[in-house]
Amino acid sequence: MVEWTMAVLEESVFGSLGIIRSLVIIIIPLMIVLQIMIDYKWLEKLSEKTKWITRFLGVSKDTLIPLLIGIFAGVSYGAGAIIFAKEKYNLSKDDIFLAMCFLLPLHAVIETTLIFWMIGVNPVLLITCRLFVALTGTLFFKWRIQKRKNKEMNTLNDSTKI
Repeated sequence: MVEWTMAVLEESVFGSLGIIRSLVIIIIPLMIVLQIMIDYKWLEKLSEKTKWITRFLGVSKDTLIPLLIGIFAGVSYGAGAIIFAKEKYNLSKDDIFLAMCFLLPLHAVIETTLIFWMIGVNPVLLITCRLFVALTGTLFFKWRIQKRKNKEMNTLNDSTKI
């Protein structure tokens, strides 16, 4: 009984340390690259070249940098960037909602893809599925928000005719 318990304990400890080592190898370099991109304003340059994405998703151009941060760094870092952008650029509630709809299924793409790839998941299939869910959900909610705004405008126009 003691031998079995020690074997399980040994496997748990060494298995956990192996996973932690793998995570450190992936996450620390990503965080360093992301910080360099922020410090040298590369994210802003990338934002200018990819502003068609914000039009497609139905968010303001100021939402793209937090989206990029969330996609590459993770949902918690992306959420912090969204909070910062809300205060700096006065993002609307709809912008924040749509950004989070997109980020939740698609956060930390590089990091999580590498982690799942290391345990045998097909990375192309993983990214494709996550992108499909993110786009489908975000575009659905964009459509619902536009529908709500159109209804409010029609109600407002009807009330001004009286």
